[in-house]
Amino acid sequence: MRQLLVTKLAVAAGLASALPVACAQGIDMKLLDKWNAVKIIRFDVVGEIADKHVQIPPTDADLYADVSDRVVLSFYWDKGKQAIVGTPKFRNEPARVSNLTGMEKGCPSGEINGRYEHFELLRVEDQGRGTVKLVGERIHPETQVAESCGKGRRKYAGAVRPIDTFIAPPDVSMFAYRAMMPPNGPTRFSADGASIITTAQNNHWVWTFTPSPVTKDKDGLEDLQLDR
Repeated sequence: MRQLLVTKLAVAAGLASALPVACAQGIDMKLLDKWNAVKIIRFDVVGEIADKHVQIPPTDADLYADVSDRVVLSFYWDKGKQAIVGTPKFRNEPARVSNLTGMEKGCPSGEINGRYEHFELLRVEDQGRGTVKLVGERIHPETQVAESCGKGRRKYAGAVRPIDTFIAPPDVSMFAYRAMMPPNGPTRFSADGASIITTAQNNHWVWTFTPSPVTKDKDGLEDLQLDR
């Protein structure tokens, strides 16, 4: 899973160096010089996921829903070493569950008795080589399931299951090549031009990375605050 994500982001990040010289007039040299001079970057990151027809019980039982979740994190990034500096901060936001359904259309939908969390971030681990592992868990609540489309309901106990995902902070020099990159590609830019948005290849996570250059050395970094 990590290899797929990193490969995709690396291809997008490497687009700049692979572009023909004839396209040089599309490069924003001011932005390129700005980011080339930066050693430490603060990344404010928002991850959002939306999955359809997710099985809510922690076992094979016919209760499904559309779910979405969101996580916010901030960390300092050594651009040269491709590594996290200091301790990241993060915040989990409540998952949203909608369109609760049973085995098939027309069947009773059952009930959810508690909080479902699609991805609850527990810690952030630097994996080296520009890859960051987000260690988390999925929280399944107790459910009442109408089995085999019947009227009666069976109770299923809740459970917590480990789940991880990976991110790769993008090469910020891509800002200089914004005008030359496809608008609907796996890597794109926010409307205000302040963020790089990446779409994971092997799941439905969408990550918005907002970088800020840090002028202090890494021993003088300020404590992180989650602003978004």
